[in-house]
Amino acid sequence: MIPIFCDVKPSQLRVVDDGSMTAEEVERFSIALEEAKYTVGLAFDSQKGNWSDVVKNAADIVIESLIEVEKDEERKLQQNNYLSFLKSSNLPAPKYNPRI
Repeated sequence: MIPIFCDVKPSQLRVVDDGSMTAEEVERFSIALEEAKYTVGLAFDSQKGNWSDVVKNAADIVIESLIEVEKDEERKLQQNNYLSFLKSSNLPAPKYNPRI
């Protein structure tokens, strides 16, 4: 999730209780907004900025994140393949030899 703060600073986020939600929903939403204040996101000022820049920046972040996930998955696959190889190779298990 990439929050985009449009015409608001994260520190300004507040829940406005108009009575349409239960107390539990208000509390849950308040907690989520509090967490969002400390989440890295994109800020957009509609008076100074261009929406296309925000969309491009968000897309770049998504692509970078997907590349990182793909690399992590590749590493896990390589580790699993190596472990499978070791298990199937009938090599003796390494012996633990503590120094005393």
